[in-house]
Amino acid sequence: MLKDKNKTEYLESSGWLLERQVRLPNYIDPVYTPEIVVSIIQNLHGLTLRQKSESGNERYFWVDDAYIDDFEEDMQEELESTVLENLKFYPLGHSIELPGLFVLDEYGRFYLSGSGMIYYGDTLEEFLDVVIFKCRSGLEVQDNGQTFFCYNNQYTGYDFDPERGWLGDPYYLSLEYVKTLNK
Repeated sequence: MLKDKNKTEYLESSGWLLERQVRLPNYIDPVYTPEIVVSIIQNLHGLTLRQKSESGNERYFWVDDAYIDDFEEDMQEELESTVLENLKFYPLGHSIELPGLFVLDEYGRFYLSGSGMIYYGDTLEEFLDVVIFKCRSGLEVQDNGQTFFCYNNQYTGYDFDPERGWLGDPYYLSLEYVKTLNK
């Protein structure tokens, strides 16, 4: 269950339920895929999430099979010689607003892969706070593990550990906090 009732209601209006479990897409083999990844994909696959931005434009997020043809090759190229290169990633979906592909790592953490790796969070709620609700900053994970706020490109002071994730306090990713850094 999400902490914020309004976010839960928003997801439910898009066809999501906490106990939702759809058939896995063909590209996910449950025998070789971590249980947490299987659970997330079964819960989200096939959804289209829409949200109006402040400017009135709609943001879309699709969880489907698009853009997976060259996924393994593209990820290998993206991660080569980085702190994330030994993690296994799984395709999740894409957005009309952001170039790249949303992916999950073997620990169930959310990212955007494209021209670099952007960490979006450890949970569905943290991911949605960045992608849909725009109240949280993503983090660009540099090759050496250093992280930078996507909102203002400032170094966070914390590194990203492949096993433990981002080593900072999640509060520091709220846009409320990040915006204070510019003052």
